[in-house]
Amino acid sequence: MNSLLHAAELAPKKRNCSPRSPEEFEAAVTRHTAWAVGRHLLAPKDIPHYRLALPDLIGHAYPRARGPELDLLLDILGWFTILDDRFDGPVGHRPKDAHALIDPLLGILRYPGPPAIAPEDPLVAAWRDLWHRQAGPMPDTWRHRAAAEWQACLTTFLAETHHRAGGTTPDLSETALLRRHASCLYPFMNMLERVRGTEAPALLLAEPALYRLRAYTADAATLINDLCSLKREEGLPAVQFNMVMTLQRTHGLSRKQAVQVVRTRVRRLRDDSEVLRGHLLRRHPAAGWYLNGTRDMVDGLHVWAGTSRRYHP
Repeated sequence: MNSLLHAAELAPKKRNCSPRSPEEFEAAVTRHTAWAVGRHLLAPKDIPHYRLALPDLIGHAYPRARGPELDLLLDILGWFTILDDRFDGPVGHRPKDAHALIDPLLGILRYPGPPAIAPEDPLVAAWRDLWHRQAGPMPDTWRHRAAAEWQACLTTFLAETHHRAGGTTPDLSETALLRRHASCLYPFMNMLERVRGTEAPALLLAEPALYRLRAYTADAATLINDLCSLKREEGLPAVQFNMVMTLQRTHGLSRKQAVQVVRTRVRRLRDDSEVLRGHLLRRHPAAGWYLNGTRDMVDGLHVWAGTSRRYHP
């Protein structure tokens, strides 16, 4: 486990065992990599490294997902990570190129029609498939919410690219908002409902406490990822938006001090989330599947990020 996390202090609470067999999950991973290769997102030579990096995150974070829903989760995560990695390269420094990639993705959220006559970037064509598979069976209220939160996620790529191109860096509050949405946690929280096949109860969705719980879930998962990805991101030439690095830059903290601040914040977020979750469970006991699912996501990311070959070759 990554020493930056101090596993004994941040260790996830006991989680339910997955009903999936290892063979079932491995078959889903095989289907996912075939999808990614067929969509020209991966070359066959990339598969051994890629499979070590990603799919287990879904296995940990969605312990009860199976069948087509498990396939969809794996495909979304793979697609999003390949998109994210694209912005570590030249696209992440060129606003015009960034808009050329992101704007069609946003357009699909607004007008999910047939593809344009001109060939699409494979990432765009794959996103058209993924959005159709996400939204198709869900009610309009879910689609509108999911589209808005995907838009908030995808536009962070544009904001970060403009900062790099202009030689500017966001302050602490802007970094916190960028990281909250760049992490893709809001869309993946919506996928709890998609996996279940139904929206969370409307009364729960209207609760201010749920708004806070979702924000705390996104922030905790993002900060855990920032701790585990720190060494990797410190080695990249471009300006990174990792919260540890931001604290060092904006507050003059040492690396050790900044790591401690982030670790403390993660503990507080997880403690506060449990208080909110308990309050909401008392008011909406039938929504335990959704509320407990937000915990599974943070626990799963913690387990994965501390051991993943993506961060620990």
